[in-house]
Amino acid sequence: MDPKTPFDLLIQCGGCGIENLIHGFTPGSPVICNQCRENLLTTDFAQTHQGHTCDSCGMALLIKAETEFSDGESECQCGGTNFTALNLTSFMSSISTAPEEELDDDDPDFDWCRPAPNNVSPEDYNEVFDDDPGF
Repeated sequence: MDPKTPFDLLIQCGGCGIENLIHGFTPGSPVICNQCRENLLTTDFAQTHQGHTCDSCGMALLIKAETEFSDGESECQCGGTNFTALNLTSFMSSISTAPEEELDDDDPDFDWCRPAPNNVSPEDYNEVFDDDPGF
């Protein structure tokens, strides 16, 4: 697997356990849990997860070590049942060597909602409700 080519990534959160599907993952992309908003790439996957790559579509699966998985029986979302074991230590080092890019709030590929800036005064916030045209 060439980590420089975009690929789909199914990653199970180490915190809350929910599975997150990241389409077109490339090194340096933010990977935030859909449930608890934890940065998914900070976990030591070699200690806590198992890795597999689907032979049919190339999707990488990073699932918790205790999750039952059987090559030939477990099924990928594409329907494939043949997988190749993924060395998590080398995989994580290959995707972490990418340069970190500054996150841009206007980037259409950034999928994590951030709170509004803190420079809004309380009066401005209340005016949102006071100026409601429905009343």
